[in-house]
Formats: sequence, structure tokens, C-alpha cells
Amino acid sequence: MPTTRASDLRYIDETLRLARRGRGQTHPNPMVGAVIVKCGRVVARGHHQRIGGPHAEIEALNAARTSVAGATLYVNLEPCSHHGRTPPCVDAVIRAGIKRVVCSTLDPNPIVHGRGIAKLVAAGIDVTVGLRAREARALNEAFFTRHEQTDRTKKAPSSQPGLVKIKLRQT
Repeated sequence: MPTTRASDLRYIDETLRLARRGRGQTHPNPMVGAVIVKCGRVVARGHHQRIGGPHAEIEALNAARTSVAGATLYVNLEPCSHHGRTPPCVDAVIRAGIKRVVCSTLDPNPIVHGRGIAKLVAAGIDVTVGLRAREARALNEAFFTRHEQTDRTKKAPSSQPGLVKIKLRQT
């Protein structure tokens, strides 16, 4: 069943509602919701429930009672691509056979930023980024602010008159 912008928005809105369920439980991680849709029907939902627990994408994949191969994953934040307390979500999404990912925003964490999307695209998955970006950012404002502060140009005193700029972004 072909998707439309209206259905994409409806499912992204649902990810934002699901994500709010993690309020107060996921810090310092973001609140994230995920919805998996196959043939026009929701086959699974999930949200990041607590720090150290499975991320929203994994919760949704685990909740699916049927194969999600060929399905679309909706998520309000780019799937993680690094090992932290949990393995990379992007690898599980690829293994599951998801064919399309729609996410609201890139992850501002420099360890992830764009790398999850790049891995999905390299695996042949169609990716759309930007739906409800403002709302997704507002939901996780503290998370975005914290990571963007470490990425801003900082000023430090030097032995010469004036200041030296130091870029803190990790590569």
C-alpha cells in the first residue's frame, strides 16, 4: 500500500505520543517512540522505557507478532549506530528487513549524528528525515541542547591578546 504524507505524519505523531511515555525515565537519553507499519497496518509499537533498557526501535521489533520484512519504521529520532549500554539499533533494523525509515530528526550526539542514516541508506533502505522535526526537538530539548553545546565553538584564553577558538566536535 503506497504511503502518503498524511499517513507519514499520522504515524510520526504516534511516535511522539509514545515517546512521551518515557518522560522522567530515560534521562540522559532522549524520549523516543517507534511504530512499524506494514501493508498500511500498524504491526508493532514501542518506546524507550528506561535508561539502559532497549531503545524504542528494539521494543517495536520485539513486539511484532509477524515478520516486519518490507515494513516502514517510523521513529522520532535517528536510530543509534554505536555501542553504548545497548547495541546499535540500526543493525537490528537492517537485519529485520525494514525497507523504509521515516524519522523526525538526526541525533545531535556527535557519535551518532548522521551515521545511523548513512548505514540505513548503504543497506538500501529508503530514508526520510524531517517530519515533525520541530516537535521532536521540543520533546527532547535538553538532550539536543546538551549535545549541541559540546559541538559549539568555545572560547578559551590564550597567551596572546584576544581569544582562541576551540572546536569540541568529536569525529
